[in-house]
Amino acid sequence: MAEPLPWYIVLGFLASFVLLWIAGRTEGGGTVTSAISNIACGLVFLGTTLTWFTVSMEVRAPLAVWIALPVAFVAFVLWQSWRQRDSLRRLGVTNEATFGVLPKRGRTVAFDQQDSLSLRRVLELEHQGHRLLGVGYPLSEPDTVTDRATDRVGGIYSMIELRIPASPALLITPRVGAFEPDYSTPFEDARITRIQVGTPKPPGKPQEFLAEELQRFAVDPEFDRRFEVTTEDPEFAAKVLTPEVRELILNDLWFRVHEVVFDRDALWTAEADGLNEDRLLGNARHLAIFAAAVTPNLWRDTEFSRVTARAETGYDLWFGQRRGFVRNRVNRYRESMDRQPLAPTTVLTRSLLATAMVVGGLLPIANGLATAAGLSAEVPLTVLESDRGDTGHACGANRTQICGSRSPAVRGTYQLDGRTHEVVTSWSSGELPERGDVVDVRIGPIWWYTVFQNTTAVVTTMLGALVPLLLGLLFFKTIFRPRAPRRVRILREIRESRQVGSPS
Repeated sequence: MAEPLPWYIVLGFLASFVLLWIAGRTEGGGTVTSAISNIACGLVFLGTTLTWFTVSMEVRAPLAVWIALPVAFVAFVLWQSWRQRDSLRRLGVTNEATFGVLPKRGRTVAFDQQDSLSLRRVLELEHQGHRLLGVGYPLSEPDTVTDRATDRVGGIYSMIELRIPASPALLITPRVGAFEPDYSTPFEDARITRIQVGTPKPPGKPQEFLAEELQRFAVDPEFDRRFEVTTEDPEFAAKVLTPEVRELILNDLWFRVHEVVFDRDALWTAEADGLNEDRLLGNARHLAIFAAAVTPNLWRDTEFSRVTARAETGYDLWFGQRRGFVRNRVNRYRESMDRQPLAPTTVLTRSLLATAMVVGGLLPIANGLATAAGLSAEVPLTVLESDRGDTGHACGANRTQICGSRSPAVRGTYQLDGRTHEVVTSWSSGELPERGDVVDVRIGPIWWYTVFQNTTAVVTTMLGALVPLLLGLLFFKTIFRPRAPRRVRILREIRESRQVGSPS
């Protein structure tokens, strides 16, 4: 068994995850912060792993391998950045807004006020016949260095807009706690709250009236339980929220966390993350689907109705069949299960984590099976130090927890293949040897060469290794073949039972 993680290994991995979190929060923000954080995360992670393997596990890989790994990671980050810039260039993106609204201190203003705003990024393009606009902006006006640092880490938001004929203001806002007391959705509610914190509100009518003075519009009990509708024109809201449109909104998880807003000549939503190509096109696709659903009642026989009729909103056609082959397949299935789509980088990162968990469970199991089959080497272990462990002490508010417990462990050396190896292994059963004792142990033939002192240690190690193995397999399933959320399954069962019970 490998030596327990020293504190500098733990700090190294913790620092890499902090850098990855910073990179995610600043992604698409138009600065070098995200790229630097991604590269630093890779270098820290690989450096920590190198130290762990060479110092703690005595893994002696060629120097070229350790040089190639960080170089490959940096190359991947740079390639991803170039790929996105090249893709946006091929899509014909411009950096000047020609329609829509822009955020200003919690409110929306016309696009022609762009020069007076603190925007991080502006992307406009024509896609599938629709005119799209993406705006990256900070949560607050960055008046100080502290404000700028805060916004880069956790306060970057995006508005994604689709051009429509000029319309009255209408907001369809998901409610927090909409499914209580039947059951709660804490993660969805947290996401709704986070998005709403940075979502600007349109002015009412006339111009000086603010969004709080827009009228609330009641639809039906089930819809009003899950969404709040406010508008400056109740007649317009009634035309939008037809039974078919309400069914679309209620059955699509995307609407559960995103506010949809009609504002001047834009249909838009907001996202609590930096603006990038996948976020822009992914949210715009849902807006295009929604626009196609409301067009027959609002803009029949207009040029916009012909645009919505021609627009292809399937994953492959919307994102392009030549790229995102794995992403498109994954997201098509996730959409059928009412799960949020994943960006390519997210699919790769989660897959790597799941692979690490699976491999971390398989290796000890493989060593245990080899030892049980008599394929492992038996060597004498010279004990340098033994620790009887500690049963711990009661702690916690009600003294119901056990703190400070340690398992018995032995540190020693053994000779194998002409080399001396030092290991620290737990001592699961039998009499604990003392310093200077020599005991026979078996060394698993597969890296990382697990130490087994007896049959009980083999069984215990294999059972313990099942935990990361099963968690990794479950992680793979949640990425590529997730199950529909419990709430969605219940709603589908109710809908199916109504269809069966209704007369044909």
